[in-house]
Amino acid sequence: MNAQITSPNSTSGKSFLQRTLLGNAVFSGMSGLVMLLAAGAISQFLGLSNPLILVSTGIALLVFMSMLVWLSNQSPVPTSFAWAVIALDILWVAGSLILIFSDLMPLTPSRKWAVAITGDIVALFALLQYLGLRRQQSGTEA
Repeated sequence: MNAQITSPNSTSGKSFLQRTLLGNAVFSGMSGLVMLLAAGAISQFLGLSNPLILVSTGIALLVFMSMLVWLSNQSPVPTSFAWAVIALDILWVAGSLILIFSDLMPLTPSRKWAVAITGDIVALFALLQYLGLRRQQSGTEA
């Protein structure tokens, strides 16, 4: 009887970094679609007078999703692009913190929670992408 040991990578064919980028793409794409389709309702919830900023953000997230899908299919993932994605995610988190702790927008506690939860998810993707990039650079994962 022969036992074959396979790594988690061999079953999916993608590295940890590629799978994380793909997860980020799904989250970004879903967020972008929701912002486009419900810009008015979300603007009202957030206390924005004009939904145009959400429409613009939704379009930007769909473009970002496309870039992430392309990037997740590169093997290995180009280091400079991976760092750019991590930096963009960190900028999103920084923007979330600014919105929460400043008076730029009239954020009620529920609005702050919505911004914080989204920022937390983006921060988690930044961390996982960083760990995936470290794995790729160390050669412990293809």
